[in-house]
Amino acid sequence: MKHTPKSFIETQFPISKLSKESYKERKANYSQTLTGLGKWWGRKPLILVRATLLGLLMPASDDPKKDREIFLKILTMDAAGLWQRKTKAIPLKEIYLHLTPAERLKWFAADTDPAAPKIASGVSAAEKKDLQQLVFKRLNYDTKLTYCDRPEQMDGPAEDAWHEINAHLGTTARNLTELFQQLGIKRFGHIPRVGDAFCGGGSIPFEVARLGCDAFGSDLNPVAALLTWAGLNIIGGGPEVVKQVQAAQQAVYDAVDRQITAWGIEHHEQGWRADAYLYCTETRCPECGYQVPLAPAWVIGEKTRTIARLEVDHQKQRFDILIESAVSAAALETSKNAGTIQNSYLICPNPHCGKSTPVSMLRGERNTADGRASGLRLWENADLAPRPDDVFQERLYCIRWVETTTAGDAPTETVRHYRAPDENDWKRETRVLELLQERFSLWQEKGYIPARKIEPGDETSRLLRERGWTYWHHLFNPRALLIIGQLAKIMSEFDFSPKIIAALLLGLGKCNDWNSKLCRWDSSSANEKAAQTFYNQALNTLSTYASRGFTGLSTPWFYNIEIETIETDKLTHANDARLINAINDIWITDPPYADAVNYHELSEFFLAWYEKHLTKLFPEWYTD
Repeated sequence: MKHTPKSFIETQFPISKLSKESYKERKANYSQTLTGLGKWWGRKPLILVRATLLGLLMPASDDPKKDREIFLKILTMDAAGLWQRKTKAIPLKEIYLHLTPAERLKWFAADTDPAAPKIASGVSAAEKKDLQQLVFKRLNYDTKLTYCDRPEQMDGPAEDAWHEINAHLGTTARNLTELFQQLGIKRFGHIPRVGDAFCGGGSIPFEVARLGCDAFGSDLNPVAALLTWAGLNIIGGGPEVVKQVQAAQQAVYDAVDRQITAWGIEHHEQGWRADAYLYCTETRCPECGYQVPLAPAWVIGEKTRTIARLEVDHQKQRFDILIESAVSAAALETSKNAGTIQNSYLICPNPHCGKSTPVSMLRGERNTADGRASGLRLWENADLAPRPDDVFQERLYCIRWVETTTAGDAPTETVRHYRAPDENDWKRETRVLELLQERFSLWQEKGYIPARKIEPGDETSRLLRERGWTYWHHLFNPRALLIIGQLAKIMSEFDFSPKIIAALLLGLGKCNDWNSKLCRWDSSSANEKAAQTFYNQALNTLSTYASRGFTGLSTPWFYNIEIETIETDKLTHANDARLINAINDIWITDPPYADAVNYHELSEFFLAWYEKHLTKLFPEWYTD
């Protein structure tokens, strides 16, 4: 019987450094390789996948210290690899702190200020690089990472490192793909096939395929399977595929833009175009009978110092909402604390009332055997907005308009204006609803907008309990349904290949994530924009929400992805892990987190939009 030597991972594994590298990758947010494809709630860091596969394929020798050195060198996590990955300059102030007094005299001006040190005159560019390297070597691992690209962004070790790697492993590789394939052949007699039965967002199949191995990915959830497929076939499809996808995105976007412009639902009489609409729920105070707009605070923008201010209308027993910009710091602070909903209580702003009422009482909550615990009217499929007698109404209270001006050869200038809706804006809102109603039944039949009921669950039941929503399209207002439905319609009218349609479908899902009634408005000074639906792992109903105009959806619609060329065999399935009969040399998997994240409920948000398209693109998949 042939003896198979132990693999590196069976003898040791540099957990500390890998943890730090994984943390850096996860904190990178949108610059991660796969996140640009769409939302998933649990992604394995690619560096962890790379290290795991290398640990499984790399044999352990009788020199564990040398094994560890080579392992880190392959992953560019050794001293030379970190220097290779360094892309940011260490600030002079930081450099000054890490030099000895003698070194400071050598490198810095004699009269330099430690708070703002200056390099001595005559120091060449090459000498400055030497100084950077001198200090970089003295930094701890965590600090070094702040100046480095991530390992998965690298093509592998530098050319001069391969001689030492090959000498130790008995390989002849010149890059990572050759190395992983040669190590696999040494262990299995062929290029290894690696599988993941719980592939989720696709990190494991993508990374093993990128490293030259054949990949198999499967997940019970078809939304996860689609993301995995896209990672392998869109990001991994090479420059030509990405070019085709981007051209298709632009063609669809332009066609939808022309239609929305023709409808006249986003343009102001002055030529401005809206890119954000802010809505609040309203309910009647049970104490005084006034219709109260609900919000935890009335700050719209900290940078622009824009607020919404309530003005009571005693005659109509309601409140006007005035929008004011460039207010004083005191007014801004007052608005932060002037919310009409606090700690799940309605705080009536009527000066003749001021009473507080539990929101649960407004909803008519009660303990029931079926767990509904709500007295709200249950919305029907045809409901696109609240009915007049519903407990909670929805009210547009602010629009952000974008004014674009050009003068001769001067660059384009963009100015944003926050305004309360006027009579013409209400007409545009009515027009949006009418346009949607004209198309609603046909669009549901075609799958352009969802027709799927919300199944009860830990997360989904709150939608029924807190708002009375029973279908997934109830999570979107008429404007969002019209815009995203038009995107889906135009997609179907082009003669795109199935691969391109699948890529566009994920773009549609990204637009949904950024344009539902669960999207909060981020008023912080660095943003002033709508946040995504899934900023956490829940379906959060909100008292105020933001809806994007069509131009505001350009960021989620257009992919900002890296390009890879994956030429190995790759297969993606939507299947129960218990039913998989695929044969793989290696299985690497990360099973779901039990009930900590309700993937099956949260992903229905996307699947409701995908289901009729998926059955055409992947006939062997299911959409349940």
